[in-house]
Amino acid sequence: MEQNQKYTFGPEEKEILEILSSFENEINERLQQSNGELESVRYYDNFSMQGVKQSEISGVFLTQEKDKDGNISYHLYYQDSSNEILSIDKDGNMHINPLWKEVIGEIDFEKSMEINDRELGRLKGISEKMTPEEVEKALKGEKKEDKQQDKEEKEPTPEEVEQSLQEQGQDLGISSIRMIKDKHLSERMPQAFDKSAEYGLAYSNKLNSYVIVDRVNGEFQLNENIEPAQTTMKRVISIDEKGERIEEKVPYALMKTNDSSKEVAVTIGQYGYVDIETVDRLPCNERVARQVGVEGEGVQGQESYDMREAFATKGKEYSHQLAHQVEEVQKAQQESTGEKDYDITEDDYIPNTQKTWGELMDDTGESLPKLIERYNREMQKEGVESEKAVQTIEEDYGNVSHEHNRK
Repeated sequence: MEQNQKYTFGPEEKEILEILSSFENEINERLQQSNGELESVRYYDNFSMQGVKQSEISGVFLTQEKDKDGNISYHLYYQDSSNEILSIDKDGNMHINPLWKEVIGEIDFEKSMEINDRELGRLKGISEKMTPEEVEKALKGEKKEDKQQDKEEKEPTPEEVEQSLQEQGQDLGISSIRMIKDKHLSERMPQAFDKSAEYGLAYSNKLNSYVIVDRVNGEFQLNENIEPAQTTMKRVISIDEKGERIEEKVPYALMKTNDSSKEVAVTIGQYGYVDIETVDRLPCNERVARQVGVEGEGVQGQESYDMREAFATKGKEYSHQLAHQVEEVQKAQQESTGEKDYDITEDDYIPNTQKTWGELMDDTGESLPKLIERYNREMQKEGVESEKAVQTIEEDYGNVSHEHNRK
């Protein structure tokens, strides 16, 4: 294995390593002649391609390559580097090998990649170019830190985390822990996450909240740059790891950080799995949330290279574009249906208060959808907490003559 490559495998680790290494050697020989570089390789078994007469192809490689001018292109190979199926240039134009053109026909490549990346068992291995920092760390600490790495690679139990915290003078009553596996986390939030540490999302019984804990040199401590999670009604615009699905949702909770423009969203998903997203708070008060890879997800949840590059090069402009896309979709849906869907009921408590929505409806005489909309507007204001938002709503309705209309 070359020192400048990082590999991700399925169960057949040894076999996949040999396949990827052999293919990389072939590609690198060709790229050296043109001063190009191999950025990544994805190896697929039982590759499904729309348009191909044979429903599945065994042994397909997708490479990301960079030429001497820094232009990125993608190439799809069958079996080995001498049999290129197609390529996509820096401008997004697809070029099909004439030998494959009759077989492929009019292929929907993006749809094909969505199928192969999402259906279990197709993607077998990934090889990505390591950053200079990762290479340096591997070269310096490979032998010296073997024992320490073995200790850290084993996922900690809540009891182990709590014991470590107590040794550091912190008693949090940790009852669950899920380690964060996203190596690009510090790039998004350098003020809150240091690239030299590991991080986990833990639940503290003492604080009755989710917290972020750091692991440095095998020992845990509370991340003081990120506040414990607070349940929320604030909406975020959530983007999946490939930028293919953009949706507006309300996370379970938000964590404030030492940067007012950055937050962490906590989501409780299907089967009770707890996930997190980093949140960029835009000047317009929209919140754009990005996926974070966590323990047990493998390559799922890891943000793609293209997505990272888009955010890195376009910054807030890109976030605004995504937010605008969601607004347009919502506007079109509302115009076609004339209504919104709400999962909140009258019996639900307003977050972080002792009052239910039904009680607020009785106090104000207003309908549930209108109260939710008003509450969300109040919570978008800087520094406003739930109880203050409810108090403001009650005072406003008490100061004006309001027709009771609970539709």
